[in-house]
Amino acid sequence: MSAELAGRLRERITIERRETTRDAVGGTSGGWTPIGEWWAAVAPDGSGDIVAADRRTAAARWRITLRTGADLRIGDRLTWRGTRMRVRRRIDDPAQPDRITVETEEER
Repeated sequence: MSAELAGRLRERITIERRETTRDAVGGTSGGWTPIGEWWAAVAPDGSGDIVAADRRTAAARWRITLRTGADLRIGDRLTWRGTRMRVRRRIDDPAQPDRITVETEEER
């Protein structure tokens, strides 16, 4: 991505985090809690293999760029235009301290 950032942040994403609680018998339950909404740049980043039910499928990958300050962790879920993506990698580049780049994989 180029040095200019503000004009590239055209898409609205929602960050969600999995919240789990333990029940009386030691099981867990929970759901996704919204953390916030952010302006972001969204770009395709290829696809990767997922093994589901003993067969390989390709999941779309996305590269998301947003401003520094977003409370974003590996394992969080992003929602963009109805598409849900799991955060696989977070990149905080010291050469570009004004932004966070995350690599995501579409959930199936």
